[in-house]
Amino acid sequence: MTELKIAYSPLNDAALILVAEALGFYDSEGLNVTLIREANWSNIRDKLAYGMIDAAHILAPMPFAAALGLGPSMGRIIAPMALGANGNSVLVSAKLKARLEDGGKLDTSLLGSARLLAREVERRRKEGLGRLVFAVPFTWSPHHFVLRHWVASAGLDPERQIQWIVVPPSRMADMVKDGVIDGFCSGSPWPQAAQLNGHGEILFSDPDYWTLKPEKVLGVRAAWAEANPEATIALTRALLRAGQWASTPAHREDLIRILARTASVNAPWKAIELALDGSGLTFDPQTATFPWISHAKWFMGQMVRWGMLSPDHDFDQLARHVYRPDLWREAAAPLGLDCPLADEKTEGGQPAGWEIPAKPHNILMPANQLFDGGVFRCA
Repeated sequence: MTELKIAYSPLNDAALILVAEALGFYDSEGLNVTLIREANWSNIRDKLAYGMIDAAHILAPMPFAAALGLGPSMGRIIAPMALGANGNSVLVSAKLKARLEDGGKLDTSLLGSARLLAREVERRRKEGLGRLVFAVPFTWSPHHFVLRHWVASAGLDPERQIQWIVVPPSRMADMVKDGVIDGFCSGSPWPQAAQLNGHGEILFSDPDYWTLKPEKVLGVRAAWAEANPEATIALTRALLRAGQWASTPAHREDLIRILARTASVNAPWKAIELALDGSGLTFDPQTATFPWISHAKWFMGQMVRWGMLSPDHDFDQLARHVYRPDLWREAAAPLGLDCPLADEKTEGGQPAGWEIPAKPHNILMPANQLFDGGVFRCA
């Protein structure tokens, strides 16, 4: 048995890591895994950097940000798979919601709500009020990019007209309740728990922004992976098996039960259930776990777009330095999954189901569309 330590954040999208432990998939793949629950992403980053853990459930942009000199180094991290798609929601306080409505009906489309937000920003400026404050779980995170894109779609300057703070997801609801922040974007089930407790209302979720949005990946220390190549494939295979199980409708109640455990996500059953219904979270190993190079480039493109990074980097080389589609294929083939022939695809521009060339059979993919009609093509 190969021993390893895996960290995770208490979120629904850590499900594959939790399911693989609960159902014995690690053991059956020859792995003796110790799971470590962490309160925030900085802890996970630092423990990877110092070799205190071997792998982790991590935000997809984290290893790129670290490799590009944004924040402390993590050492080299590879990502042999994604851990699903979607799963985040944006919640605003009851007070902000009322001001956005202003006696009328709230337009919940992303473009419509962004225009209402722009109106509120201007009204606050005239009234001499401070900037709206939104929380995200990490600076270099999909949550931050989603909120900035949403804000900018109405012509606002996200850097100058909104205040951003970093808060662990499980603490965000209390900060809304106490009036410290006006809203937040986080992984489920914390927005759903906040809404159930009357602390605010969910404005939109990942599928409204991007119908199949990349989010978390399995991050593995490259040194560990290189020293344990067979175990790396076994770990990836165990998590793909967990994806097969978790994406089966008949297993839904058991999945909620695993997530609700005190040692797992430790959130109310109802919040977890609402999140699985409303956040678009999918664990389908065939359509939501491949580590697309185009996803990696999109994340780094967002860092450039928002002034976090200069464009003077070889993004293709860095993407392939971290994302490892070859390892996914090696782990997936024995499970009967179809393997994409290419490592990249166009992101956006697909409003309905479409096919990706793969072997032995093409893969029928769900819609892949961004809310503003944008299309991202790799250079």
